[in-house]
Amino acid sequence: MDTLENNWLNHNALQTLSNNKLLMALEKNQIDKNGVKLVLAQHSHYSKNFTKYLCALICQIKQQDDLEHLLENLQEEMGFESSEKITHADLYQHSLQLIGVDPQDYPAFEETLELKQAMIEHCYNEDILEGLAALCLGAEAIVPILYTPIYHALQHHGYSAEATEFFRLHIQEDEDHAQVMIDIMARLIGDDQEKRRKVEQIGEKLITLRGYMFDRIYDEIQNTKQRYKNKATFYSSRDFGQVPNELKPYIPSRLKHAKVITSKIDEFSKERKHRVNVVDLPSRTISMTIGHLQHEEATRLHRHNYETMIYFIEGEGYSVIADERVSWQAGDAIYVPIWAPHQHVNTGEGTCTYVACENAPLLQNLGDIALREELS
Repeated sequence: MDTLENNWLNHNALQTLSNNKLLMALEKNQIDKNGVKLVLAQHSHYSKNFTKYLCALICQIKQQDDLEHLLENLQEEMGFESSEKITHADLYQHSLQLIGVDPQDYPAFEETLELKQAMIEHCYNEDILEGLAALCLGAEAIVPILYTPIYHALQHHGYSAEATEFFRLHIQEDEDHAQVMIDIMARLIGDDQEKRRKVEQIGEKLITLRGYMFDRIYDEIQNTKQRYKNKATFYSSRDFGQVPNELKPYIPSRLKHAKVITSKIDEFSKERKHRVNVVDLPSRTISMTIGHLQHEEATRLHRHNYETMIYFIEGEGYSVIADERVSWQAGDAIYVPIWAPHQHVNTGEGTCTYVACENAPLLQNLGDIALREELS
């Protein structure tokens, strides 16, 4: 790709993108899981239209050979060349599901929408060179720069090979796609330097817009960190006079966790030895989980220094709380006192599903004082 970068991509724009603070932070493992999820969600708002971009470009192609080359790209995007016949869009969505990201939980930033709109407009333009320049120089040719830091960040956070497959695949394949488009552009341009400059300017424009999107994502991550840092400041009785006389609402970027029950089952379930879906929302005082017990399955006997209330959605069984046996069925709720040994058992024929609410985050944020002890 060195020849491609030197001959077609604006060096300054490329250098600026490579040194983008978000990409550098991802590469250096300085972005936490929530930040990586925000990156993936914003990228989804843009990339979910990639097949549309490519189809719009194909519609403008007149030369049969060029059409065949781009159709090969489309076949790969649609998954026709893989044994699973899964589209790249579906592969990305599968990765998001494994990582625990629902793009609907994250509103698209204005900068993301601007990048998306610019790509659509260029690909639909009757001038084939506009679409080729945008899709090649503004996307396919820079995939290694874009995806390698994300891929490394996902690996750093322990996500599986299956979860990162989309990025690994595109880092390997998209250079070939870019070269096909470069060959088409080179033939269409010939020695026309004006056309060449136009193509390079469009590439630079798309790279710049992508940089704006990354800057906005990075700023949002840093602002969120600062808000939490400010809230985590230690106060003593000396500061009582600083308590404000009115509240100012803090609205996090995420207010919904969609399809909780279908979200990834992680290490939490393995430790608990039964299936548990964690509700991933930015609460600092309460936590919520959705637990599942199969027929005759039981939780581990355990205790903790935080309160728990459990509501049973379906199933029937009993809980041992200290020395008491408490029977329950769907529609019942139970209370688990602090530090009382307890265990829940499903005696019904079907699955037991329950919602557990706890104040463990409150204790953690007060000073890492939430304790849990497994007794079996």
